[in-house]
Amino acid sequence: MDGGAVVAQQNTKSAASKPSVIDVVKVLVRLGPKQINDEIALATAQMKAKGMAAAIAAALVVVGLVFLTFLTVALIVAAIAGLHAAGFQLWAAALIVAGGFLLIALVFALIGLAKFKRTQPLTPEDAIRGLRLDLGVAREGTDFDPKSLDRADEERRRAKAEAKRRSAEQKKTPGEGAPQKPSYTELLRRTALRRDHIAGLQDQLRTRFTRSNTVLDQPPQPQDSLPPEAPAPAPPVDGQDPADARGAKEFFAERWKPLAVAAGSAAAAGAFLRELTKK
Repeated sequence: MDGGAVVAQQNTKSAASKPSVIDVVKVLVRLGPKQINDEIALATAQMKAKGMAAAIAAALVVVGLVFLTFLTVALIVAAIAGLHAAGFQLWAAALIVAGGFLLIALVFALIGLAKFKRTQPLTPEDAIRGLRLDLGVAREGTDFDPKSLDRADEERRRAKAEAKRRSAEQKKTPGEGAPQKPSYTELLRRTALRRDHIAGLQDQLRTRFTRSNTVLDQPPQPQDSLPPEAPAPAPPVDGQDPADARGAKEFFAERWKPLAVAAGSAAAAGAFLRELTKK
């Protein structure tokens, strides 16, 4: 076999062994998800191992903090015992130690409060100002003046301070602002005035009803010397018995006074409610 034949045979074998593009894509499609799943499983196993280690570390830290608490209690007891041995009473020694802890707590609280006040307001002022500058440049271009933002902020602060001052003045000035709750003395005065007003209305109603009763109770004056003629009986209505009509008249004659008193009470109650709504 000559050399040309050998080279041709090798080229044929290499061409036959070289995969096509479709085969490569198939292999990638098959191996890609498997590789991703294995990576996820590896990450999960690693996180589980680290989580277990972190949990053990946290448990050890908690145990250490518990013993540190015991140490703190022991030091407190030792301080109290030392003061007691120095001549102080036991309760006095405990109060001295507690006062020291209170002083330390107040110092740290004041320092924290001062630092917190320095961080106010809790807004990214530089970022907000930069955004406003960007908007101004985008709107006006090179004609935009950054000092206009400072002037607008100053005017806003002045308006807020003026509104706060007006609100404080309205609270101080009586009769303005939110209505104030009446005092106990004011409530007593109001109820006494309303009570007197209701009593006056009741007296007026009683006087009017008394006058009406007097007019109705007076006998009719005779005309000349002739005896008064008896009124003709009213004709029965739809077969009504005259005795029933007389009974109804007698019933209303006996009951008109209680009915008048009830009407007067209702009028007084209405007047009372009207006065309450006016107050």
